[in-house]
Amino acid sequence: MALASLSDADFKTLLSENFTPSATIKTPERLFGRAKALTTIERAFASAGRQVFIYGDRGVGKTSLAETAANLHQDSRSAPIYVPCANSGSFAEVMTAVGNATISITKRVEQRGATGTYGASVFGTGLSVKPAEAGVHHTLPDAETLTGALDIIRYVLEKRHGPQIIIIDEMERIGAAAEREKFAEFIKNIPQLDERVKFIFCGIGTTVDELIGAHPSAGRILETISLEKLHHNYLWEIIRHVASQAEVEIPTEMLVRIGQISDGFPHYVHLIGESMFWSAYDDEKEVTKLLPQHFRAGITGALERAEGVLRQQYQKATRKTKNTTDYEEALWAVADTTSDSRQLSEIYEASYKRIMMRRQREERLMLTKELFNQRLLALKKDGHGSILRGYGSGWFGFRENIIRGYVRLMAEQAGVELGRDIR
Repeated sequence: MALASLSDADFKTLLSENFTPSATIKTPERLFGRAKALTTIERAFASAGRQVFIYGDRGVGKTSLAETAANLHQDSRSAPIYVPCANSGSFAEVMTAVGNATISITKRVEQRGATGTYGASVFGTGLSVKPAEAGVHHTLPDAETLTGALDIIRYVLEKRHGPQIIIIDEMERIGAAAEREKFAEFIKNIPQLDERVKFIFCGIGTTVDELIGAHPSAGRILETISLEKLHHNYLWEIIRHVASQAEVEIPTEMLVRIGQISDGFPHYVHLIGESMFWSAYDDEKEVTKLLPQHFRAGITGALERAEGVLRQQYQKATRKTKNTTDYEEALWAVADTTSDSRQLSEIYEASYKRIMMRRQREERLMLTKELFNQRLLALKKDGHGSILRGYGSGWFGFRENIIRGYVRLMAEQAGVELGRDIR
């Protein structure tokens, strides 16, 4: 143990409470940088009929914000209802799941085959439960209809006391326009319900219209929150808090690099931080200050434990029978700044040339601007996973902004520093 101030158990607790790359945050003291958004939600809930819709990039922290806000406003006698949308899911599935949340899992699962009866048809046609011990028969209304969906929420309010917060997450997975229209119609009619119930909808998108369609009546009901990436000082606070509790110093330059690599996405900070502190803990000597080898271990650990889908996207984009390294260096160049879209000449002159100057020691040859453009154009195609997208002639950006952080991790491991425009 190289951190003298903490026992093994205390150290594990410290990391598990503060670095959660695989779990959402549910308490405000750990939700760095979202105080303004929490205040917006609080004031929206104070307005009659007002509901909340959080949208933004994948991985930016929408679910953590929603769950934290829900826990702050939910009646303490029950947990908020959380329902994630299924891939190509339907409105009826979601509403049925909301109603199911009020029925004991024991009654829904364990009583099959008992003297009572349990019956569940396809989502949206109703669910029936008859507990053996009581002989009481519960039937959820037909969630396919607007009236039935509203009655399900009324049923929830009958079963529960006090304020009820319902989170509908991953709205981008509702692909059919007809199903999105049902959600819009439902949202428009939420004010008919008791004020005790409030909804938080979440989805990946650049506008709410992408997720529920352009429905003016629904729009008047919603307090929309476009959740941006975290500013670097809030990313630093995640690391600083743990360093303070562990009584170790962390150099400012190391904090800056973590912020630059993470590109505003807390997921990467949690990955790097957790691996970095474990490396310090495993050090043979007592650690009072984090060193470069701990930082490098954080980068390696983050790459090993990052979301599999990010790794797959990167590999599909770059691992080809030839020109693999060309594609990697082209991606690194695009990822060098925080801009969502960059012009070819600027990428080539300001980023690619600098990267290749660093790569000369490895005998890498610089591509001409024409060949470099060909590599970028290829990275837009299906064969490369369409990792890049175009923004008009000669403009390029990442299809999903969260991949930029993974690209920066890969470059960092190869000894190439990206993201130096972030300060």
